Amino acid sequence: MDRRTRFFWSLTILAGLVVFGMEVYALIGIRADRLKILEETSNISIGTDEELERVIGDLEAELERRADFKFTLKNNPMKLNKVVFLTDDMGRLIQSMQANTIRVSGLYMNFDPPRATVEYQQKESQVKVGDVVGNYKIIRITENGIVAYREGEAKFYPLQGRTVSAEAARNSTRGPQFDDEEEDY
Repeated sequence: MDRRTRFFWSLTILAGLVVFGMEVYALIGIRADRLKILEETSNISIGTDEELERVIGDLEAELERRADFKFTLKNNPMKLNKVVFLTDDMGRLIQSMQANTIRVSGLYMNFDPPRATVEYQQKESQVKVGDVVGNYKIIRITENGIVAYREGEAKFYPLQGRTVSAEAARNSTRGPQFDDEEEDY
């Protein structure tokens, strides 16, 4: 073998030894890391009763917190009077579905005494002068509506769908019959 061939063989063997040494060093480090991981995992208890009890306790506490939640709506979105507005023949808004007010749906002037059909808190009833609906006392029934007395104040409620001028409403609430009856309340 000549010098040149010997040099390349020597260089190849030396490079092989260096690579072999580096691989041994890397494997020793990997083995040390593996032993460290095995030692750390031997102290972990997975699926023990204590761990399960803690998880179940957390879930039960969350479920109890959710069960205490109360959901309420301030306004019922299913009520159409919140989105559909009715108007009379003159285009004025009819405000008929207020919860604590009287709505007059019919007048019967041919009866003696006259009668009216009123709706109060979504209950319909037929009334005559002197009857009480909720906390309203009926004190007058006219051709245009009724006059009801509540908490020291008389108010005119027109027949639903009929528009009455302010003057006609004032005339319905003020008159000899009303002035005489006002003292009784």
